[in-house]
Amino acid sequence: MALYMYKASYTSQAIQAMVDVPQDRSGMISKACEAFGGKMIGMYMTFGEDDAIVIAEIPNDVAAAAISAQVASGGACTKVTTTQLLSMGDWVKACENAKAVSSGYSPPSA
Repeated sequence: MALYMYKASYTSQAIQAMVDVPQDRSGMISKACEAFGGKMIGMYMTFGEDDAIVIAEIPNDVAAAAISAQVASGGACTKVTTTQLLSMGDWVKACENAKAVSSGYSPPSA
């Protein structure tokens, strides 16, 4: 399974609803991850551009996109983004592959 980071910004109405009735939304998100064969690692509220960040293990990109689509289509968030995360071990393997494979790529030049 791959790791994904979901980031979301709540609408002012959603924030107002959570202020009016304080609630932990992590159970709902955890169930969504499980429904698609995954597991939520953690959910965190943040300061700044995003209001919430979720880290989850999800079986594949299609399942990850489906979770994002469900959350985004609910209307409580103004922005939902999904980022696949690489372990440091996978990053090292990617760098080894970049070094070993000659693809012919070169950076733009003037």
